Amino acid sequence: MKKRAITMIMAAALAAGVVKAADVSATADFASAYIFRGVTLNDGLVFQPGAKISGFPIPEEYGSVAVGTWANYDISDDGGRLNKNEFSEIDYYLSYTLPVKVVDLSATYTEYTYPNSGGTEADKEVAFTAGKALGETGLYPSITANYGLGGAVEDNWYIQGGFDYTKSLTDALTLSSGVKVAYLISETGADGFNDATAKLGLSYALTKNWAVNGSLNYVAQLDDEVLVDADSTAGVLGYDKDIFATLGLSCSF
Repeated sequence: MKKRAITMIMAAALAAGVVKAADVSATADFASAYIFRGVTLNDGLVFQPGAKISGFPIPEEYGSVAVGTWANYDISDDGGRLNKNEFSEIDYYLSYTLPVKVVDLSATYTEYTYPNSGGTEADKEVAFTAGKALGETGLYPSITANYGLGGAVEDNWYIQGGFDYTKSLTDALTLSSGVKVAYLISETGADGFNDATAKLGLSYALTKNWAVNGSLNYVAQLDDEVLVDADSTAGVLGYDKDIFATLGLSCSF
């Protein structure tokens, strides 16, 4: 026990030293539902915090690295299906951005863990992203290919392309919007277009470091043989809710 405590103290001290030399950002969002890749995981209120460390002191010619975590806390029990007031998911990720100027290229490894699900195996995934800002228009087209390395997503491809748009309305108020379409190549089910999403958001800077954010999101089912309908009587998760909203705070230092 003492050895474990010493290890934790050393890790915390090391992390504190790294943070001083890097950039830290955090988010704390409430959402009216938790929908992931078209699948409704909770159709009620959830809390979703996240944190990321980036800007490590690495020479620019070697690219950049970021590490982070994100979690889902179920405030609603989704009609008794979930454990209320517990974390149903905690994710950890490591991202590397290549030192390329012509286009933004990055690779991210993510591990999705489910701490209160009775020993459900973690999902492991690697993602490759390419994107490019179109001058000063505020438009940012991108494509991301996610490949499952383990768990329920093993050997699956989830490929998502889309356009994001950002515009400063005032010095403090920023508009963000985007449309994305995803194609699924499944090891166990049907292949095809899975879902499309549209987002409209606003961010208001309270101070130099703090902002309040809100968004309205729409999720469309593109093929019901690929993204199946939810069936509560059979315990099948799937497409169930098409609109959800978020409201939260973000900070960066």
